[in-house]
Amino acid sequence: MWGSGHGPGSATIPDVRWLRWVVAPLVDGVTWRRALHLLLGAVVALPYGALAWLFALALASGGMDVFSSVVLLALASAAAVGVAFAPGVRALEVTAARALLDADVPDPGPPTWPARRRAAGWLALVAATGTVAMLVTLVVVPSAIALVAAPWRATTPLPTGLAAAWCPVAGPALPVLLAHAVSATGRALGRVAPRLLGPDRRERLLAELAAAQRVADDLAVRNRLARELHDSVGHALTVTTLQAAAAARVLDSDPEFARRALDAIADAGRGALDDLDHVLGLLREDRDGVPGDAAPRAPAADLTDLHRLVDGARTAGVDVHVDVAGDLGAVPAVVSREAYRIVQESLTNALRHAGPVPVTVRLDAGAGLLALDVENPVGRQGSRAGGGRGVAGMAERVRVLRGELVAGRDDGAWRVAARLPWPAAPGSAP
Repeated sequence: MWGSGHGPGSATIPDVRWLRWVVAPLVDGVTWRRALHLLLGAVVALPYGALAWLFALALASGGMDVFSSVVLLALASAAAVGVAFAPGVRALEVTAARALLDADVPDPGPPTWPARRRAAGWLALVAATGTVAMLVTLVVVPSAIALVAAPWRATTPLPTGLAAAWCPVAGPALPVLLAHAVSATGRALGRVAPRLLGPDRRERLLAELAAAQRVADDLAVRNRLARELHDSVGHALTVTTLQAAAAARVLDSDPEFARRALDAIADAGRGALDDLDHVLGLLREDRDGVPGDAAPRAPAADLTDLHRLVDGARTAGVDVHVDVAGDLGAVPAVVSREAYRIVQESLTNALRHAGPVPVTVRLDAGAGLLALDVENPVGRQGSRAGGGRGVAGMAERVRVLRGELVAGRDDGAWRVAARLPWPAAPGSAP
């Protein structure tokens, strides 16, 4: 097709879009990658073809009886099928399809048997397609050379001389057609690959469930970290705020009290740093996948540290009375840590919402159950409506331990009652 001029003297230029389309597969790297994938298929099919050829020769020459041939053929077939169903084959096929065919293959799911059967079918398809492509290439290349040389060299069954004037034109056309065929075949395989190598409906459901579980786990970790930061750092900030305000009021009149308040602020700050180190340890554990207590972090506070918590509250002006029944050392570590946080949050709420009022803490460690009660007068602010996260965080801690929590106003006082069970040790008395 030739372009038309737009006035006298204007030159006409050819439309070469068709030429670009013709030669595009020859210069496009995608075509060569697809050709490489077909070559890999032919390489996979080569040992199977060679084995079949040897068996055919052995049977034709009479060098092997029928029974031995059947036994060896069965063993060879079993080995071939075993290779096709090997667990790592599917991953290699997915990698090759993505890299060489530009196939959009989703990440494969678990190596189920249906998935392996589809992967074996893909391997057979690739081997067959690659074999056909290789045989066609072995025919096309010599034929193209023979057509180009036909006018000057007699090649049966091609004509020669002037009768073969068309041959030099047809010769280069064969590789071009072969390139288009290779490109089209690779494109078709790329469309089929996701169906045979990608996850089926069951695998997709399993992947969706796994993704949902990961989201739930991440949310649980975030909630856990939020509880730790709210209870530990929030308590320290509440205590230091009250202590700093009290020290500022009596700095000139009672410097000794101000000194004690500053010491209490320093203790609360150190405790907050330890708690923050613990939370950062949880973050490192979640990020690096370090299991259990292998993640380097400061030990979490538990009921053995209750005296420090109570002393800090007392320095803030809270009259805390602690009543302990039973052996707190027998309480499992996870229950002891959560109980400590509940007491800590209860004291924080008392300071924040009621001021320096008397607080009673009762702990009763029985057989497989820790009963925890914290009670204080409602104080000058009356109720605790305000949408804080304190009670919600305590409820989450109790729920994780499958316990019970009651928190609310009761006859002019605010009461938190938690019941935290734990499994009895094997062989313990009921």
